[in-house]
Amino acid sequence: MRAVTNCPLCLNSETLPYSADKARVYVLCSSCQLVFVPRENLISFEAEKARYEAHENNEADPGYVHYLQTISLAIQLHLNPLSSGLDFGCGRTTILADHLKESQFQMDSYDAYFFKDELIWDKKYDFIILSEVIEHLRGPRQEMRLLARLLNPDGKLFIKTKFRPETKEQFDHWFYKRDSTHVQFFNTESMNYLKNFLGMNEMKVIGSDLYFID
Repeated sequence: MRAVTNCPLCLNSETLPYSADKARVYVLCSSCQLVFVPRENLISFEAEKARYEAHENNEADPGYVHYLQTISLAIQLHLNPLSSGLDFGCGRTTILADHLKESQFQMDSYDAYFFKDELIWDKKYDFIILSEVIEHLRGPRQEMRLLARLLNPDGKLFIKTKFRPETKEQFDHWFYKRDSTHVQFFNTESMNYLKNFLGMNEMKVIGSDLYFID
């Protein structure tokens, strides 16, 4: 079949229709195996921000705080003391960075809608966290390359996202794709492509849906 649209991760033009629901269609890259929503079908920035503002995650929710603390503790096992880090796409709170600060890590937080601190682009970090962020990026290739350039030598990426199901039938009924701000879905192959594209050495699973790229 002819190409549908170029892959936003590897730029391959050999892409194929993969799935569809009432809201949108999903395309499979034949090269890196990313499944993605065609960029011409993305919701507006205004609708995206409204969707994020509707999230009820905050410091008053003990379940949400515990969830972020679990991520923090898993990450700390792979860090040197006093390392500097960036929580990229932190959302409406800085809970994750604050927890890491309590353990003596030097932290910045950034979110395009809620904490747009442009000073981060002039800094260097020992590690960068993208917790439930990479599935939202409109330009994953360009944005991940920019972030990788902020890493010190031997810097680390911590990426939390759900890998897509192995079969199309499972994907068709997968709850994770129903979020209109989720616009691409990785598997092991597409995450390994990202690792190689960024010139990094190894990808490991270190927790529930948490991936460590070194």
